Amino acid sequence: MRKKTMVELSHQILLSQINKSSILVDATLGNGYDSLFLAPLVKEIHAFDIQKEAIDTSKALLKDYSNIYYYLKSHVYVTDTVPNYDGVLFNLGYLPNSDKKIKTHYETTLQAIDKLHQKRQGFILVVAYPGHDEGLMEYVALQSYLDKKEISYEVHKLPHMTKKDAPVIFFWKYTS
Repeated sequence: MRKKTMVELSHQILLSQINKSSILVDATLGNGYDSLFLAPLVKEIHAFDIQKEAIDTSKALLKDYSNIYYYLKSHVYVTDTVPNYDGVLFNLGYLPNSDKKIKTHYETTLQAIDKLHQKRQGFILVVAYPGHDEGLMEYVALQSYLDKKEISYEVHKLPHMTKKDAPVIFFWKYTS
């Protein structure tokens, strides 16, 4: 039997939170696969990436969907750009099959998370990859931030991924 992937687990969590009227933010668009999964299920997706290559690749993949809005800018600007949303997802790291030197960084990730936390709106799902140096820093910084802010959050790991540096999902939801 095939084992579930981290992406599949994150999609399972997302399915429990969304509906046809949901407005989501894909804070790290990458190749667009999370948005491809979500586009037929939600009202709107606001997709952010700092790489033009990621935007162009994703636009080609998602050409059949008119409910996706693209922003060639950092996830730090999510709250400045999208005033209302039901959830935000981050898939940290680097663009697959691309320059691995261009990746998310814990400083900007925490800036974005802090701005989202100040709004206290919807849910946030973050897939972190502690298996590389910057990913480990993001993982540690995010966990420390959530603990310091006393945010009640869930951590999801796949049972067959027992290594210390296996990918992790952080999930939390703000209630009005």
